[in-house]
Amino acid sequence: MEYTMQNLEYAVSVFYNGEQAERAKAHTWLTAAQRVPEAWNFVWDLLQPTKGTEIQFFAATTLHTKILRCWNELPPESYEELKNKLLQSVIIYANGPKIVTNRLCISLAAFILQRGSEDLPSTLVPLSSTQNSSLLLEVLTVIPEEYNSMTMGTSLRSKNRAALHQACSMVMDDMLRILQTVYNDFSSSPPSDEIISSWTMAATCAASWLSLGSDESTDSPISFSDRSPMLRALQTAVHVLYVSNGVVSGSALEACEACLSAVRVAGTHGDAHHHRRAARVLLTDLASLAAPAMADNNVPDSVNEEFLCALITCCVAVAECHAGTLVQMVQEGGGGEEGSSGEVSGAGGKLLLQLLMAAQAAPGFYPLHETRSNLLFGFWYTLQDEVLNVTDGTEKMQPIWREVFSQLLVTLITKSEMPPDSELSQDDQELIRCYRQDIGDAIMYCYAVVGEWCWVVVERAFTGAHTEPRREAVLHAFAALADVARHGVVPASLPAMLRHAVQLVADTADRRTLDTALDCIGTYASWICWLEAEEAASAAGEEPLGMQCVRAAGAALARSPVAAALALRRLACDCAAPAAALVHDIVHAALSAESTSDAWVRRQLTSAASAALAASEPSTAAPLLARLGQHIAEQIAIQSQTEGGGTVAAECGAALMTGLSHQRVLAAQLLRTLLPILAAMPQRPTLVEPMFLVLKQTVTTMMGDCAPFIEQISQLTITAFNTQPCVIGLDVVKLLVLMVGEECPQVPAVLRAAVSATARALAHSLTASVAPPKFQRPDMVETLFLMLHMLMRKKPQSIDWIENLVPELVQLACTCVRVWEAHAARSACLFLSALAARSPRALRDAAPDLTYAVLRCIGGSSPRNQLEPLAELLLALNRAAWGSGELAAWLRAALAAPDFPSRHATPAHKHRFIDAVLREKNSKRKLLESVHEFSLACRGIVDTEYAKQSIASKQLVT
Repeated sequence: MEYTMQNLEYAVSVFYNGEQAERAKAHTWLTAAQRVPEAWNFVWDLLQPTKGTEIQFFAATTLHTKILRCWNELPPESYEELKNKLLQSVIIYANGPKIVTNRLCISLAAFILQRGSEDLPSTLVPLSSTQNSSLLLEVLTVIPEEYNSMTMGTSLRSKNRAALHQACSMVMDDMLRILQTVYNDFSSSPPSDEIISSWTMAATCAASWLSLGSDESTDSPISFSDRSPMLRALQTAVHVLYVSNGVVSGSALEACEACLSAVRVAGTHGDAHHHRRAARVLLTDLASLAAPAMADNNVPDSVNEEFLCALITCCVAVAECHAGTLVQMVQEGGGGEEGSSGEVSGAGGKLLLQLLMAAQAAPGFYPLHETRSNLLFGFWYTLQDEVLNVTDGTEKMQPIWREVFSQLLVTLITKSEMPPDSELSQDDQELIRCYRQDIGDAIMYCYAVVGEWCWVVVERAFTGAHTEPRREAVLHAFAALADVARHGVVPASLPAMLRHAVQLVADTADRRTLDTALDCIGTYASWICWLEAEEAASAAGEEPLGMQCVRAAGAALARSPVAAALALRRLACDCAAPAAALVHDIVHAALSAESTSDAWVRRQLTSAASAALAASEPSTAAPLLARLGQHIAEQIAIQSQTEGGGTVAAECGAALMTGLSHQRVLAAQLLRTLLPILAAMPQRPTLVEPMFLVLKQTVTTMMGDCAPFIEQISQLTITAFNTQPCVIGLDVVKLLVLMVGEECPQVPAVLRAAVSATARALAHSLTASVAPPKFQRPDMVETLFLMLHMLMRKKPQSIDWIENLVPELVQLACTCVRVWEAHAARSACLFLSALAARSPRALRDAAPDLTYAVLRCIGGSSPRNQLEPLAELLLALNRAAWGSGELAAWLRAALAAPDFPSRHATPAHKHRFIDAVLREKNSKRKLLESVHEFSLACRGIVDTEYAKQSIASKQLVT
């Protein structure tokens, strides 16, 4: 279809208004249209004011794309014409549509940068008139944004950087001149909408220029100490808008957000962290700015919530950047304007910290009544890290930090309280779930500073709690502390809190409180053994705490199966004594688990029973295990006979086997019970994976002790692979070879059968697929070759067992390299590399084609972040014991073809790459650098700044 006006307008209409399939086709065609040389001409016809907005926007977007991607199509003599057309279009669209105006401004910015920002002031002269001032500000705003996002060569970026840094001070002076109106007298009437709009645009532009090149290691165009006038003006604008409006909304809110964003950028970017005195001034000024607004609006459902959020976001960003200065100021405390040395006093820092604490403690429930308390979690991490850095030095931690973080802990407990479920939508429930997770993390920061005192604070909070939601919030904080407590150290308040949790499990009727109490019991399971040891000399007749916890979890199964089953499993695994004492009850719970439809609960209870049986005396455990094992076998039989019966019983059998690794006699007893029922499973494809699940856990648990059962296990494995090869089956085969491969003569036959069946299935899955070719089971390809690679390393003789299958495996692995699915191809490269080292003769016939496939992948068929396995394979081919010059011949023969691996690879690139490959036989790192360089050349980006940065980063990492 020709790129005529009629066709282009029709395609745009279809893209915005057509059906899904038609829109996709239109998008493809329009994308292609943007890249053709004719687009430099037809964009101006599409940009006529009489055209529709959608067509105008497409034209403006096309123009931007052409300037960015197809600049080399434009002859230098056309630059001036393009500039004039761009300026004319920007002026024509001064009044909108806004999206078109913005895109044209961005296009003009891209044009300026492609010219190296030459003579920037004269280029923008046509926009310097009063009526075009807003256009000038918009263009100025997007220039740094385009500079930060554009891909350009090193020399062009250096040229732009120098020009923009030179212009930055002039732009900032202009923005400051606009913002000087904030110092006018607005006591009689608030600023007009026109003035507010000018503040918004000036602040946005200032923020853009202050963030110029923020990802580069260059000096800031304007030093932080020289930004003080701008910072004062921006904060004054916020103060004026707040005082004059009371309720900050609409354009006033937009202006405040723009000004605070500019303050945040000015206070954190560039060399800001090097200027401590200027940082002290800024922190103090921010505290003075935020204090009245916080005092007036620190209520639930504040009318100024959005304004407060913008204010807190700014304060948090600046405080995080200058955390060291803030810590110093808080430790100084004091009052007055300046210290004796002329430094700003620490009172402002202390006030700012109090304001941030008040924001964290915002009244009301998050997110129903406030949305600002979730903005501070990252700050507390930065603050505690800085405090600990001070402590790690010569200074001793000052008491004020224990007070601050103790207060923060109490605040976090309060904010962790859940609102009634009736008030929460589904989205709110997810928000508060994430919020409470953040609270749990912040509680760990408190522990880093306060230490063992945290448990005292938590116990006091529980004692002072008079409502069920507050007690649940305290338990949530108590559970979070378990992740950071030192093992072997039992805080004095810990036993009391655990008893509170046990009591709540028994008494509460609230499901959330019950779940949290059970979570506490399970999370602290590893501490309970130590507590029981300490309580050995406690009052006679009192049941040990461990027994209380196990009984409580078991008793709660009916009311909260998920939380109770998890707690019971944790307790049984970590607390051997109470688990053994209550083994009958735990096994009974596992036997009764069929009453619940939750497969996860059943697995947890079976795991708990397994741990309890392992902790018990064999004479006690054996009859209980026989009963439970027979029950699971019966369930497996029932599910096996039912179409779609599920795999829960087999999963429970594997879970039961898991805990018996220290009781091999019991594991053997269980295997004897399960083997008869497993024998009926491998003939049915749907039951192969459940059967292998049990076998995998059996071999993992019994290790060498599974040798007496190897005949049955081998027969099951071979039959199952003939029925349905699977990933977990390959895991079982690998374990058998590693564990008993040398002792049991049946294992080689198992390996041959498994590899043969898997290779056939994978080859069929490739040939049966549609173009482009791909494996239907890349996970199985990956597992197969990883297994073979591991066996060649750890059991080299095992590869001789499948010698007749090696040609088929080599062909399959080479196909993996050609098809290139990341994980499958990576594992195939590992296998081929190991084979080249151990048995190059087996790889000799396929080596020329393999070399061609590797070069094709390096040249563009595989992603550049996946070149490492290809480099490793090339290194293995170079090290292999081939005939003299064979690899060189294969490389030269493949690369002799024109435009291979791509049209961008020149003969010089190819010769240099061949020499680098043949020269390097030791260092994979050096060869990988050569592979990356050749890959960049093949993709046509070898001389770009992006390529140089990419190579530099690879060198740094390696």
